[in-house]
Amino acid sequence: MITDIHCHLESVAPESLASFIAAGNKIGAVSMTLESAQQLITLKQQYPDAIALFLGVHPEVSADEAMIEAMIALIHQHHGLLSGIGEIGIPFFYLDDKTVIEKQQLKQQGAQLMARFVALAAEYDLPVNLHVVEDDIELVLPILQQYGIEGALFHWYEGSAIQLAQLHQCGHFISASPWIFVDDHYWQFVQTIPLSMLLVESDAPCKYNGEKGDPSMTVNVVSALAKHHQISIEQLTNILAANTCRYLRKSL
Repeated sequence: MITDIHCHLESVAPESLASFIAAGNKIGAVSMTLESAQQLITLKQQYPDAIALFLGVHPEVSADEAMIEAMIALIHQHHGLLSGIGEIGIPFFYLDDKTVIEKQQLKQQGAQLMARFVALAAEYDLPVNLHVVEDDIELVLPILQQYGIEGALFHWYEGSAIQLAQLHQCGHFISASPWIFVDDHYWQFVQTIPLSMLLVESDAPCKYNGEKGDPSMTVNVVSALAKHHQISIEQLTNILAANTCRYLRKSL
């Protein structure tokens, strides 16, 4: 069994979802907007045992206060269905054309918004699924500490050896994506992630070399990682399953 711990499931073809689940696998479904959250709730109700549902507002999305408040209300309404809060975090990619001062201001605003959702995670004792890039962990770690959030997932994270050690010391997790087959620098980083903090993801429908992402791609990620660590696929699958249980704080 493999858990694709970070997937935008509402954008995955129904037949791909059904096939992946039929093979005994599970999916961590993260929302981006209110619309995607509502779609994911429907899918969770359809596949209650196979989907771990995360609700939140993606930091790269332009969200007004009405959407934010509606998402918070949705989390309160459906907290019993949730496995966690996400995708939340700090904006990064849409800030490319901003000045240094503008970036700092927007990141601070993003951190304030993230804190509102982390507070909900603390209220319901749920893990968080995070969009955080490189140095932005310095904005995020104090928020997690403030609300007592342990074992957060930094999805598709890549940073320095020092930053990796920092996340490891704090007991957080990192999920590796199929980007390992596209970017050698990222693959080199993933090879250094301690197995005790490793999870896998597709981030579907993100494209890899022009191919639309799919949960089934996590199978190849697991195979490549097992080969690198010179252990069997079964051994690594068991390690990942144990890590996923620790992250979700429940058995699979």
